Amino acid sequence: MAIQPNPRLVSSLKSLSRAASAAVILVGGLVLIGWAFDITALKSVLPGLATMKPNTALAFILAGVALWLSLASETQPRFRRVAQVCAVVVALIGLLTLSQDFFGWNLGLDQLLFKESVGSAGTPHPGRMSAATAFNLLLIGCALLLLDVRSRTSWLPAQSFALLAGLIASLALIGYA
Repeated sequence: MAIQPNPRLVSSLKSLSRAASAAVILVGGLVLIGWAFDITALKSVLPGLATMKPNTALAFILAGVALWLSLASETQPRFRRVAQVCAVVVALIGLLTLSQDFFGWNLGLDQLLFKESVGSAGTPHPGRMSAATAFNLLLIGCALLLLDVRSRTSWLPAQSFALLAGLIASLALIGYA
């Protein structure tokens, strides 16, 4: 006998997911506006800290769109493919950035959207996100790709990727605090 989920809980969690995806899209969009119009307050949380890189902001937007469309794919199955493409691009942004760091490559991705000056705070490579951010984008992209995959245990594979990304992000926040 299968356990039936609580419909009210499922509805509440879907609403929370929609709000999270909208917030991530908004943050990414504001950061890109900050880069486009050189508004420092939109590029960095606090003056003097490293800026959110344009590739990171783009990945935020794509991850938010992927999550939003994954929720909508239950009623509109064609959205699932677009959500998967967005998730793959998020994972690729993280993977390619990590490969640049690991292999010492310069694929030109860091300055593709906007140019960042060499002397900017916290930027050994202008325009390049940190390795931790790149790894988290890889994890989030994988989590979004695996949203519909079920395992034999009660944990979904997507939950494992998302939990690890959350742990890494929490460590970074503790470091800033």
